[in-house]
Amino acid sequence: MTEHKSEGGHWYDRDGEPRYTIKGANGKERKTTLRDAKKNGYVPSVTTVIDILDKPSLNVWKVNKALEASISLQRKDDETDSGFINRCKQEYQKIGSTAASEGTKIHALIEEGFLNKTTNKTYEVVQDYLDKSFPNQQWIAEDSFCSSLGYGGKIDLYSKSGIFVDFKTKDYLKGKKPSSLAFDSYGMQLSAYGQGCGFDKIKRVSIFIDRQEPTFILGHVWDDTHNKHKEMFNSLLTYWKLVKNYDPSFVLDKTSNETL
Repeated sequence: MTEHKSEGGHWYDRDGEPRYTIKGANGKERKTTLRDAKKNGYVPSVTTVIDILDKPSLNVWKVNKALEASISLQRKDDETDSGFINRCKQEYQKIGSTAASEGTKIHALIEEGFLNKTTNKTYEVVQDYLDKSFPNQQWIAEDSFCSSLGYGGKIDLYSKSGIFVDFKTKDYLKGKKPSSLAFDSYGMQLSAYGQGCGFDKIKRVSIFIDRQEPTFILGHVWDDTHNKHKEMFNSLLTYWKLVKNYDPSFVLDKTSNETL
């Protein structure tokens, strides 16, 4: 199975190649830092930029999971408050890690289907939804890019006609409306991808996949908020550059296809 890597917290060089890790002074591979990016001219991923925002819904999920952990654990005899709190934190972190791992596996299944045409049930339901909603498309999976505006990313899926698709894994989707899951940050992410790939007009699709039942999906086709979300992202990109004291934008010489 293809190893799928989440885009969050990642960096790209000016050719659009992922630079998630770098070789340290000791010769060992480690995660790329902001300092490394400044030194090498790397650009942040779309989600790295968006992650500078507060996410109330995610915060609520974290609080709920922490409370669930505190309920599920039996307090030990003579255990101090701080000791019990630390055990609750560890349990909560385990829950979050498991959710992230399941999401990565589901993304990998879909990626495997589109890249290598190796079929599986999750890929099949996604492909069927896309075939019915957007027939006769040439899909490009896991393609990375770098924008001269100073950001990059790896796109889950897009078509040559300008349909951009992003996959999100969620818990217990049955009975929910897709529109209730479609946060502005998801729209911003897709709009940033379209802009970064040089499209003026795009169609945006968020596909939500149930972590517990990965053959159950909900699709959301975004309305005409592309320009709004694009400007929201660009404003956030400017804010990110000011906060990080780092502007990785560059000028592209179209005559030679090289950066200046």
